[in-house]
Amino acid sequence: MVESFEKKLTLDNGQIEVVIRSKEDGARVQQLLHQLSSWSKTVTDRLTIKTSDGLVVVKVADIVYLDVLDKELIIYLQQGTAVMTSQTLATFLKKIANPDFVQVSKHAAVNINHLKALENSFSGSMLAKLAGNQQTMVSRRYVKALKQALGL
Repeated sequence: MVESFEKKLTLDNGQIEVVIRSKEDGARVQQLLHQLSSWSKTVTDRLTIKTSDGLVVVKVADIVYLDVLDKELIIYLQQGTAVMTSQTLATFLKKIANPDFVQVSKHAAVNINHLKALENSFSGSMLAKLAGNQQTMVSRRYVKALKQALGL
């Protein structure tokens, strides 16, 4: 890979232009584009979550994984506690816009910073072992996306 910097006076203050040049548009180029896109999104470090009891503020880094149970989103935290909200998983993931959170099934997403191990399971699915002895299943449909997020 060759990196270079070029000053461009026509850009607005704070604006950055990134150009990727390659002989072909392969997986490596797409991965780089995805990483740049993820990096450029504003990532918040704290979230205010509406619960049935009121509002709860949590650090995004403390979220181990998310799981939907009976139309309630359960947010499992590093301290071994959980917060329940009526938000959908898709809405929550869009709200945090953090590339460290990867959907692993129709009803769950994990923070890859808390992922300790992945074990093969039945029918191509995997078991994600997380911090605090927590675990969730990775559907075979989402295994490829998780491996890609891990750089595999």
